[in-house]
Amino acid sequence: MPNGVLARASFGRAHRRGARFELIPMIDVFMIITLFLMVMAFLPQISEALRADLTSSRTGEKTPPSVLVQLTKEGTIMFQGHAIAPEVLEGRMKGLVAGKADLAVIVAADKQIPFEKVVGLIDRLKVAGVKRLALATAKPHGAPQQ
Repeated sequence: MPNGVLARASFGRAHRRGARFELIPMIDVFMIITLFLMVMAFLPQISEALRADLTSSRTGEKTPPSVLVQLTKEGTIMFQGHAIAPEVLEGRMKGLVAGKADLAVIVAADKQIPFEKVVGLIDRLKVAGVKRLALATAKPHGAPQQ
């Protein structure tokens, strides 16, 4: 009887398949990881790229910017990391809004800029068709973290 049990056990192992190596699910996993890492690689650059000394606000909220427009201390308008003329900015924003109606624009203006220049920039963005607009602020020194 023990020989019969051994024979069956060895017979079962002889027909057993080895572990299968599935390539397609592994490629899917690596693509998702790659996309995640690509997106996460550029997030720190958004906040570090601000060239404006922002006004502080205790009630400010963190929002992921879709498009960031900066107004520097010298009055230069920065769009996608490059200085741009106000007329050119208006044209580019019209093109962006035409492609994406719910586009959010964040204006980061230096706190030393006269208020009328900030309002002028906001007015140009509204004329270009921007519906969602926010002002970038910084947490005041000593404010509790939320």
